[in-house]
Amino acid sequence: MSTLETEPSRLERRTAMSAPPARRIPILSSLGRLLRLTRIEIFKLFVHKFFVITLALTLLVTVGLGFAGKKFSEDSQVFRFSNYGVWVTTAGFGLQVATILLVAQAAMSLSGEATARTLNTVLCRPLRRIEFVGAKILSLVFATVVLVALTCLAAFVVGGTIEPRAAPDRMMLLSEEAPKPKPHIPLTTYGPIVDPRYPDKEIAPMGEVVGSILFGFLLLVVPVLAAVSVGFLLGTLMDSAAMAIGVAIGLFLALETSKFIPMFYEFLGSYAYNYPISQIFTLMRDAGNGGEPNWDAALAGVRVAALYVAGFFSVSIAIFCRRDVTL
Repeated sequence: MSTLETEPSRLERRTAMSAPPARRIPILSSLGRLLRLTRIEIFKLFVHKFFVITLALTLLVTVGLGFAGKKFSEDSQVFRFSNYGVWVTTAGFGLQVATILLVAQAAMSLSGEATARTLNTVLCRPLRRIEFVGAKILSLVFATVVLVALTCLAAFVVGGTIEPRAAPDRMMLLSEEAPKPKPHIPLTTYGPIVDPRYPDKEIAPMGEVVGSILFGFLLLVVPVLAAVSVGFLLGTLMDSAAMAIGVAIGLFLALETSKFIPMFYEFLGSYAYNYPISQIFTLMRDAGNGGEPNWDAALAGVRVAALYVAGFFSVSIAIFCRRDVTL
């Protein structure tokens, strides 16, 4: 009786031992490794000093220029900067500095691994090359979004320290009895756009103006990523981090100076690197003055910039996956 009772259990154990293990879905496993590698790359951004210096310099330039514009506006008897004008203008200068440093960060993302002789060690692990380079790209996208948001927030806070007032009549400016602004510095003083001659007449509500400016900052992520993708491609092609950074920054500055050549800029049109950035900032300033921005031209430039991003990152992935990384 005991023999009959134990035979089925033995058969079940043998069947369970011989059964193949449950298969994992390859795409989900690869996606999990990609997310883990991306988390590691983002952590490395904050551990390494270069990205921290990038954050500090961007914040310093944005805040410094914002307070300089505020001081000039308070001391001048002719020019008066609005809150929205300081917000957009200082964010533009801060974003230029951030983009240069982001291009350098992207250029040394892979070339720095080659210079430090760590690529072989990393690729000996059970991961695919496309996962490794994909994590690098996602970490750069994260860094770009963080810096654009930082410049937007810092310029918004500085612009909010300006006390708004209607532009007084010029004869009042020349009069000794002209009212002096109160020494009051609130955290934020944004409000609706009004006509200085008729303070009770609202030209544009605050929500509409702020929404248009925030939409512009959202669009700016794409052209900034276009510059970052060029730097990343150069870093993929070169083993020397110093050479990759130098070439990437030189190319970026050449693209920046091209906007001062009218013939070159007009010939390329929306295909020029500076086209969407200049269009977006122009529309953001227009919104800050109470206008109704038309985003059609800017969106056309953003779509072209998105093609640049997809193209340069795709070429970088293809080159790295086929590249001999024997060091």
